Amino acid sequence: MHSGLARRGAAVYAGAMMNIPALSVLRRRSVRTLILIAALAGCTVPGAGGKDRVTVLGGRYVVAAPPGFCVDPGSRRDERDGSFVLFGDCSALSGRVSDQRPAHPAVLSATIGPRTPGPIETTFPGFERFFHSPAGRAALARSGSAGDVQILQVRKTGPVMLLKIRDRSGAQGTPVGQTYWRAIVDLGGRITALSVLPLKSAPMSDAAQIRLLEDFIAAIRTANGWS
Repeated sequence: MHSGLARRGAAVYAGAMMNIPALSVLRRRSVRTLILIAALAGCTVPGAGGKDRVTVLGGRYVVAAPPGFCVDPGSRRDERDGSFVLFGDCSALSGRVSDQRPAHPAVLSATIGPRTPGPIETTFPGFERFFHSPAGRAALARSGSAGDVQILQVRKTGPVMLLKIRDRSGAQGTPVGQTYWRAIVDLGGRITALSVLPLKSAPMSDAAQIRLLEDFIAAIRTANGWS
């Protein structure tokens, strides 16, 4: 039974990622843009940023970030089968030095996927196989090329699966680091992928990235009133 759920969960996630190409294209473009903004902290971007949360999926889901991170307004994408949002340094996005800044300069991304087919822990084996496959690595790559991505480590802690990913395409023309962590978690009954993308100029340890992911998960749960 569990193996069937695992296969179904991976198929659901893969199908969602492949059937909303606009999210993948926007994600690649938006990550590059927001990383450049974050790297140019202090440059004015009139009207950008300022909110630490945004409502998606017709008002049914609030995506919120830890302190110091604000929504990049141009990154938000809401589709029938999922949503995508980027968060960056509030001060860098707004151009106001008085705005709060995060403890670690980084870019956060949230991809809200389809509903979970069952307990998410039972789907993790299928997810792991998917992300090691060419299709899965291509979905993760900012270039869209599977050859640019390597899965370095997988950790499963209760209802959270953590992936340590190396994306060589992330280093081309941007100040983002190649290696980052991503969490796969059930939030509000939906398969949700959260990522911490450190900048080259501000490296983060594995432990710091994982703590930030935990804070990201907690912020979303609190914003939606989920325990």
